[in-house]
Parts: sequence; C-alpha cells; structure tokens
Amino acid sequence: MDLKNIEYMKRYKLARGPKTPEVLLRDLSTDNSLGIREQVAKNPNTPEDVLHGFIKEPDSNIRCFVAENPNTSLASLRELSKDSYYLVRTYVAYNHKVTLDILKDLATDRHLEVRYAVSRNPKSSTEIVVSLFEYEKSLKEPEGAIIWELYAHKKLPHIAKVIIETLYGDMVCNDFKK
Repeated sequence: MDLKNIEYMKRYKLARGPKTPEVLLRDLSTDNSLGIREQVAKNPNTPEDVLHGFIKEPDSNIRCFVAENPNTSLASLRELSKDSYYLVRTYVAYNHKVTLDILKDLATDRHLEVRYAVSRNPKSSTEIVVSLFEYEKSLKEPEGAIIWELYAHKKLPHIAKVIIETLYGDMVCNDFKK
C-alpha cells in the first residue's frame, strides 16, 4: 500500500490506531510529516526497533513520546536517559520499565522535573530516595515539591523524615498534620 497518496488525516488516524498493523506503522514511521511520526512514536503497538530508530530523531517531542511508550526497550530507555533535553529524561523516569540503575543516575539530574519524576516513581528504592534527598539537601534552594514527595515516600527511612521535619518543616509538616 502506498501511504504517500493517502490524505493526511487518514495517515494520522492509522498512525495512532490501536489496531494498525505493524507493517503500516513501520511505513508511517518514515512519513515526511512530523505529526504522523509523533503518532507512531506514541502508539504502544509500534515495534521496539522502530521506537529505537526514533531516539536519534532531532524533534524532542518524538523522543519524549518514545521515552513514555510502554513498548520502548530498556536499551532505548538507557540511551534516552542521557538525552540532552530534560523532558525526555523526565519521561524516562516515569516509564514503568525503567530500571533502578537508570533511576539512580536520574536522581541527581540538574533539572528538577527529572528528579521529581524519580521521587514519584514507585520503583525508586530506599537507596535512590535517600540519594535524591541528599542531593536536594546539598542544593542552595531545594525544591519543595520534591522534598514533599520524599517525605511522603514509603521507602524513605524514618530518620530522613525527621531530618526533613527539622530542616524543611515549613514545606511538609502543615500538609501532613491536617
């Protein structure tokens, strides 16, 4: 089937369709239209190798969609965790397939959105949340939302919660005492 002769909206619907066959998603992944390629990158039925091919895409939206796609391979997530654009790394930190070693690296990312995503990921281990807390504590201005998430995190040790109450009580205690 020659997809280039099909009007844009039909290609768009195919690219995002949950029942679109793999062969069509492969063809659509090379479409000239950025919007079509974005929909292919979002589609959870897109094959892993096609998603991996998108990680070198200059458009950051496509890389973000690949990072959040549940079908993205661990190898691709590992590469995307080093992406220059912070939102790509943020989506990696939220991905359910992300591993502890990747989360550990992202826990000290310079962008607060990435660290916040690590604090929200239920896979984050005690070691990771403690590492994230130590990093936040070392900052001149720790991010209140991250401190709050850490304080609420089930895996943060009690002693760390006491330290948070002592250092940042105004950020967390009033919300938790209600």
